[in-house]
Amino acid sequence: MKPQWTGALALAASAVAAVALAHNGAMGVVLERMNGMTAMRDTVAVLAPMMQGAVPYDAFAVSEGAGVIAGHAGETMLSLFPEGSLEGVTHARPEIWSDWQDFADLAKELKTYADAFAEAAPNGLEPAPQPRGGMAGMDHSAMAMAPEPEANRRFTVAELMGYGDKTPEIPVARGASNPAMLAVDLTTLAANDLFTRISATCSSCHSRFRAGRT
Repeated sequence: MKPQWTGALALAASAVAAVALAHNGAMGVVLERMNGMTAMRDTVAVLAPMMQGAVPYDAFAVSEGAGVIAGHAGETMLSLFPEGSLEGVTHARPEIWSDWQDFADLAKELKTYADAFAEAAPNGLEPAPQPRGGMAGMDHSAMAMAPEPEANRRFTVAELMGYGDKTPEIPVARGASNPAMLAVDLTTLAANDLFTRISATCSSCHSRFRAGRT
């Protein structure tokens, strides 16, 4: 394991421990899901400067970070939200259960993007070369690809995760439900494109299903 990523993981682990203490009163599945969300947030904090070109790109760190996000997404995430688990300290909204299918779609979408993010890590900040007859021959009219970020625009982790004062407006095709997007090999995309999609999915989920902004 690379030293710089070892340090990043240690920092994230200490942050999770600190937040666990801050979640005073949370117990059981509520505490478990809070720690999972915190782990994803801290991973985004480590990777965001890399995705924005502020620090050198490290494919190994990206792949490891993507694995952390994937490990807390999808069915794992859904299993931590049993119906009625709103007691005590929690940021969950009751809409999670009244709109369960939408919540489930977002959780599975996050897993889809995170898995692709891990595989696309070697692509760096540029998409992988496409073979002839691949995406070049596809109809892209129905694909809502994320736009290039504004020059010199830096989003905070809170903004990327959807609980900052200003959440970036990022149109993203839903990988879990959009047929046009399902036809695309997500692993051929640039790593920062997939990171943007992950951030937009988190932002969408937080705006609908999370109470509070901290």
